[in-house]
Amino acid sequence: MKKTLTLAAIVCLAAFAVSCGNKKRVEPAVAIEAYSDSIYMINDSTVGDLQTYVYEGVLPTDAGIPANYVLTINSYGLNADGTYSLTESYTETNGKVSTNYDEGQKIVMVGIPNDSTAVVYELVSYSNRPKMRLVAEGDSALHKVDKELKRVSQNVKHKLHRK
Repeated sequence: MKKTLTLAAIVCLAAFAVSCGNKKRVEPAVAIEAYSDSIYMINDSTVGDLQTYVYEGVLPTDAGIPANYVLTINSYGLNADGTYSLTESYTETNGKVSTNYDEGQKIVMVGIPNDSTAVVYELVSYSNRPKMRLVAEGDSALHKVDKELKRVSQNVKHKLHRK
């Protein structure tokens, strides 16, 4: 009996020594678990459906010419990042009608001078056109603003209305 207990104690001590000397890191398994959790959250069905919002109206072009705009925004909510497509039509001084088409990413920012809660949509073109910034007026209208986030035009007619 004494031999069995002694042998069991030696085996136990040897197993303990081997386990202490072989320090395996468990962190990769934790990282993989965290990674898989984040993938689950991205694919979570509670995010919502892709929505399409269409705005139409007259805004001044970069050259100051009034133009008809049709802006289509695709995102998982009006105040979420997404994509856009934009059609701009205007009549040149020679009478020729020009139409430009652009598409890219819509990035949502919050805050402008004198209004920290204002929602700004920044349209970043896939074709490297200058960024366009629009301040939301509720969910019904958008106003074009410059780089300093000031309205480009004070004309009440110069805004896009949601359709």
